[in-house]
Parts: sequence; C-alpha cells; structure tokens
Amino acid sequence: MSIRHLKTLVAIADKGSFVEAADSVFITQAAVSMQMKSLEEALGMPLFDRTRRPPVLNAAGLALIPKAREITRSYQQIMDTSALTKKLAGHLMVGSVPTMLTGVLPAALVSLRRSLPQLHVTVSSGLSTALVTQVERGSIDAAVISQPPVDHPGLIWSAFDKEPLIVIAPMSSPDELPETLLQTHPFIRFDRSAWVGMMIETYLTEQGIFVKDIMELNSLEAVRTMVYHGLGVSVIPHRVIWYPDVLPVKRLSFTRRAPERVLGVIEREDNPKKHLTEVLLEELANSANKPLGDI
Repeated sequence: MSIRHLKTLVAIADKGSFVEAADSVFITQAAVSMQMKSLEEALGMPLFDRTRRPPVLNAAGLALIPKAREITRSYQQIMDTSALTKKLAGHLMVGSVPTMLTGVLPAALVSLRRSLPQLHVTVSSGLSTALVTQVERGSIDAAVISQPPVDHPGLIWSAFDKEPLIVIAPMSSPDELPETLLQTHPFIRFDRSAWVGMMIETYLTEQGIFVKDIMELNSLEAVRTMVYHGLGVSVIPHRVIWYPDVLPVKRLSFTRRAPERVLGVIEREDNPKKHLTEVLLEELANSANKPLGDI
C-alpha cells in the first residue's frame, strides 16, 4: 500500500468513477484499476462493488475514505514542510549597525538557528551608509539598520519596530525635567556620523536645547557606561530589547514628543534571497516584541 494508492482512492470517491479519477491524478484508467486491486490485496478486503458498472465503493471502501483523506493530508503537510525547509536553507549575508548587534539582532539569530538549522547566517558590522552601499553592490544580502534619511532607488526598506529618543542620566542626578538636565550637565553625545546621531542633533537644535559636549562616542554601551559613572547625561534611543547586566541609569522621556528611530531591514528589489530576508524580518519583529526589558 502506498500514499499514491490512497490518493487515487480519495480521487475515486470525489469524482465518482475510475475514469474521472484517472484524469484528476494524471494516470490511465487501467492504472487506476491496478492500483485499487493492489490496495485491496494489501488490506485483505474488497473496497468496491464490481457487480455494478462502473464499480462503486462498498461499505468498507466508504468507511476507509475519511482515514485515507487524513493520511494523504498529513503526508502533504509533511512534504510541504520539507520543501519549505529546503527553500529556507542556504547562506544569508547580513550587515548590521553596532547598536543592533547589542540589541535585537542576537535574539532573532538564536530563534532562527532553532527553527531553521539549515540556514547559515553570517553577520558583519558597519555604519549605515557603508552598509547601504554594500547592499547596493550585492556584497551583502541585506542590512539591519535604522530608516535611511533618503530613499535609495533599487532598494527596499522594511520596518519592524521603533525606538523613541530618551534622555539618560546618572541615578544620583536631581529630579529635574530632562531638558533641564541636558542644559545643566555635561553632554555625552552619540556619534553624529551615525543616522541616529544626526537625528539626535537635529532634534536638540529644533527644540533649542543647548548642550555642553564633553565627548562623542560611537557605542550606546559606552555612552551608557559614561553616564552611569556620573560623567554626564545623554540622548539615546529607548531600545526595544535589553539584557540583564546593563548598568542602571535614569530613563526620562522628553516633555515634548521626541522623534523615533525606526528599525528595519534594507535589501535590493531584485534580491534572490528575499524569502530568507522575510524570515529574518519576522524574527526581528518577534524578538523586538518580547517582554525582555526597556533599554
């Protein structure tokens, strides 16, 4: 007995005759007859009343149909899953800005490794502008970055979450408005060559908030460490995911609505691995929405 025989049996039940069943499963009527005889021999009982023309299912045959449907349906689901697994195998080259490498990306990669062990992901780090250039040239398949300030023809941008700008200050700092803290304390600035650094500078300028820069760093972890040690205050994105060992600092929302850093994936419109980047994007969204913390 084979799945093919059961599929033919179900086709006979659906179509009402050997002739029409043969057309639906793309074999000859003679082949249908042979398959049904083999099935009956394997089961050790007749499934058709052959005294009638054309033969019709008898009581045993009719009783077998629901189970045959269930078996063939389960078999098809297994085959579909197998085909999907093969499709989602291979090598995906991903670029990422450093803030994603210490944020949402690791959690997404762990989830991908569990669900798709045949998918190999390699990750490189860089600033957003350089990563976009690599995507354009095809050096990498996609990049996990914040939303580009301008459109890039030939590239597709897909967002998965947002991070509003907030003020961070030492735990010992006075209970004052975040805008006051920024203007009365030394300011630790996030790298202005990064897009989020440009966003921070633009917002502070638009709001008329004048800060006293003492350092400019290209790592959110470094910024937070300096703030923790009481060296100043800063503005950073309110991160969608954090890890248990982060240093404690005050997290303060601006009194006016602050801009948001939009997180997403950028890739070429003709990316042949789009089916893989779609899976990555889904895992990034899922990881960002897990209740792991605040910043």
